[in-house]
Amino acid sequence: MAIKFEANELIRDKHFLVKSKEIRKTVKGDEYYILQLCNPDGTIEAKIWNNNIPQCNFEEGKVIEVNGKSQEYNGKTGIIIDSCQIVTTEEASDYSPSVPTLVFDIETLGKNFEELDEVEQDYLLNNLEKNEPDKEIAKNKTALYSIFGIVCAIGAVDVTNKTGFVLSLSTREIKPEKANFTYKTFTTEKELLEEFWKMTPKYEQFVTYNGDTFDFPYLMIRSGINRVKMPFEIKKWGSDKFLDLQTRIRQSHAFKLEMLCKAFGIENPKEKGVHGDDVTRLYNEGEFNKIADYVARDAVATTELYLIWKNYMSGQI
Repeated sequence: MAIKFEANELIRDKHFLVKSKEIRKTVKGDEYYILQLCNPDGTIEAKIWNNNIPQCNFEEGKVIEVNGKSQEYNGKTGIIIDSCQIVTTEEASDYSPSVPTLVFDIETLGKNFEELDEVEQDYLLNNLEKNEPDKEIAKNKTALYSIFGIVCAIGAVDVTNKTGFVLSLSTREIKPEKANFTYKTFTTEKELLEEFWKMTPKYEQFVTYNGDTFDFPYLMIRSGINRVKMPFEIKKWGSDKFLDLQTRIRQSHAFKLEMLCKAFGIENPKEKGVHGDDVTRLYNEGEFNKIADYVARDAVATTELYLIWKNYMSGQI
């Protein structure tokens, strides 16, 4: 996200973090600097020409106070710095650009085992759940698989605005448990998915817990089945746009979210007696508000875990 200035706008005593610096030479051989600057509004490129270098004091990773003016070149706005000084009283972390981030979690419900045909039943029991010795338990796991289940609720938190929303299947109005949340209901999964994808393009980062192997693939497959167009391609591995905390906070194996909540002092979303395994039963009983409240608590807990990871465990990002 680029910091915006009007062309030829005077810049006086503005503070920026120096992300990087590079020495270059003009065709005449004069040295000048290119700085990448940032603040919570975004990033911008700045130049320090040779004659202004003596009036400038700057270092990578330091906050500087800048005087100069903006300049537009090839449709891109930058800053020509006349003078700058390091500001020793301000923290660099306060000047990192704010990336629009959405933390979310989904809840799913599955078909009754008896609704599956013989081929589907065999595939569930003897392929997908072949390591489950108790076949009765295996029969109740249809919600885990997007070919046998549907998305019934999505809970999300906008990290920047500190607001949340739940999109939920429901046959009646439901009310938020948390004051900073809004709930919206739908009668079909297709409508729910269309609304979610319509809301996502403004975000540059998506945070989940186990999203690489569950939430995003589930949403992708259900969108295809419902013929709902997704606004972007999901690239789970090697991309910071899609951040799965389960892969970032693990030891020899992945931990359950509720155990990390206990370890990090975060309110456990399951403490009120609702678990993911309960969702199909609660839906069939018409307990739509309990499902919405549960997915909202999951999103809040994941957000708190994300902020701890970002502020203390991720290094300089």
